[in-house]
Amino acid sequence: MATTDNNLRVPDELREQAAEIAGRQGRTADDLAADALKRYIAHEKLEELSRYGHERTKDLGLDKPAEDEAMAFVERVIDEDRAERRQ
Repeated sequence: MATTDNNLRVPDELREQAAEIAGRQGRTADDLAADALKRYIAHEKLEELSRYGHERTKDLGLDKPAEDEAMAFVERVIDEDRAERRQ
């Protein structure tokens, strides 16, 4: 549920640019801001997941595997993923 008593502060110039873009798109500046925040949050979650993946790669000793080992690992993970998707 959306609330109307938000206290987000935005510089005037940024607010004006957002209002202009929203107007061209037939949307409100609030809609545009909400979409921007959703994208930012999704980006942050993806970055967090990427950092986790890098940490796990190091923990598993896969951060510097030989090329043939890396390819075998990638192929195995892809095969496992495809098998799961078929089920």
